[in-house]
Amino acid sequence: MKKMKSFQSLSAALIFITAFAACSNDASNKEATAKTDTTVAAAPAVNAADANQQKLDANKKLVTDFLQSLYGDKDSTAIDKYVADNIKQHDPVLQDGKAWLKNTLGYFFKSGNMKKTKVDIKQIAAEGDKVWVYIREVSISGKVYARIEIFRIENEKIAERWLISQPEPKTSENKNTMF
Repeated sequence: MKKMKSFQSLSAALIFITAFAACSNDASNKEATAKTDTTVAAAPAVNAADANQQKLDANKKLVTDFLQSLYGDKDSTAIDKYVADNIKQHDPVLQDGKAWLKNTLGYFFKSGNMKKTKVDIKQIAAEGDKVWVYIREVSISGKVYARIEIFRIENEKIAERWLISQPEPKTSENKNTMF
């Protein structure tokens, strides 16, 4: 009887150890699986965030290249390269469409009165399909303007444009500059 109780105690201990080990392994496996699943799930999120940032950076580069090429270098071929055929304008002095823009600006650029300059971009930001640019612009007459342009990018072309422009005042109620 004593041997039987020893055997039962030993058997119970082995069952307990086996069950504990199985639970521990199962918990470890679940934990490892969860870590793997999280890592796998996080990888696409990181890749998606990287891809989104790359798209935003590409949109900002497209806009800065366009602005420098068209307004700085006075190169009307920038319109064909960067602007969608059916661009929608929110500037009341400009008509919609690339053709009107090419004809109008081409005329000014051919006049010879416009010198090449470096476009003075003070700030640029992008979100979604929009790019915002804050520019210090000096007109042909020498007057300085603070200009904000907003562009909507579609299929790697400028599809829509907004313009807000304000002349730099001679005096100010504060010591801050516009730039």
